[in-house]
Amino acid sequence: MPSLSFIGTGSGFPSSDRFFSSTLVHLGSKHLLVDAGEPCVHLLRERGNMIEEIDAILITHGHVDHIGGIPAFLQGAMLLERKKPLAIHLPREMLSPLQSWIAALYLPEIGLGFSVSWNPWNPDAPVLLEGDILITPHANQHLVECYRGLSGADPSKECQSYSLDIKAGNFRTLFSGDLARASELLSLLVNPATVLVSELSHVTIEELVPVLAEADLGTLCLVHLSEDMVGDRSELQGRIEELLPAIKDVIVPEDGTVLDF
Repeated sequence: MPSLSFIGTGSGFPSSDRFFSSTLVHLGSKHLLVDAGEPCVHLLRERGNMIEEIDAILITHGHVDHIGGIPAFLQGAMLLERKKPLAIHLPREMLSPLQSWIAALYLPEIGLGFSVSWNPWNPDAPVLLEGDILITPHANQHLVECYRGLSGADPSKECQSYSLDIKAGNFRTLFSGDLARASELLSLLVNPATVLVSELSHVTIEELVPVLAEADLGTLCLVHLSEDMVGDRSELQGRIEELLPAIKDVIVPEDGTVLDF
């Protein structure tokens, strides 16, 4: 039975009860971690042997609240004597900096005790994992708009950021990642989806609702909420249910929420 386990549902703002972005996707015997915001390794430890059993880590983009937990995950896996190979899929521009960071933290890859394969995304190019799991990264403009206007921004950076489409049999889950605008979801919603995990920090409800109005979507999960939306989640859920009555389930998960499909 496919399931989603929400490890961290917070935005980039520090919070005492909502940690940075990280979601476990369970597809039969395969386990995928979508984004690795800290302190994911501690929260995964609470879920039994997940640190040893995760098959792949899928990174949507290089912001620290989505990628910052990877070194601690690798160290934790080493200390727990993980043996299973680990695949890390990520934006190409993050590959060298992340490997250098891990080396600088005194974590030589050869000494981890398990192999790590580094796999850069190619936009719109499907990746087939064991178990007939198909993952397609769709480029968006989140980093382009978020980063390039900053004072001191490096104009040579490619600013690669992705939404992810994960399929296993009849189960299809979409992860928005962080977006520049809600309309970037339209191409993902052409075909039916079991569940969409969408951020609601860089896009507004007013922008998101028209995009989802005609979507053939079973469940909508709203995460990565902006600070003005985190106060009353039940009120937010009720508002979205009223605006999008065709969607069967609207959920505003908390850290630790598990959904079975």
